[in-house]
Amino acid sequence: MAFGATVSITINAIAKVLNRINQDNYGSEFYLRETLVSYRLKIRHSKVKATTDKPYVQDRHNAELTITTFATSTVPQKTSTYYTVMSVPEDANMATASLEGQGFGSYIMNATRVDDMLAWLS
Repeated sequence: MAFGATVSITINAIAKVLNRINQDNYGSEFYLRETLVSYRLKIRHSKVKATTDKPYVQDRHNAELTITTFATSTVPQKTSTYYTVMSVPEDANMATASLEGQGFGSYIMNATRVDDMLAWLS
């Protein structure tokens, strides 16, 4: 199943519905602008050439969410970025890579670990 024309990202129990504004070159971009905040999600895919360290082609997949809080008369503009990257050999077993990616995502992106990371714990 491909990403649809919209994606919904829930932040603080509120669904933010971003519309696809671009799709080309193995990627899509979704966007939502509210009065004081904008949300931009980019999903991209690329190939990484073989190197001495990795003598095989890698498939690279990344998703990046950028949230911009616009400036007001009392507060400057600020931007936060959240992203994930999956890089696997191009001939990887997709079922295995999917399970590994899901396992890592479940581990690192739960509420406790996100709070710990933001508190500089490691």
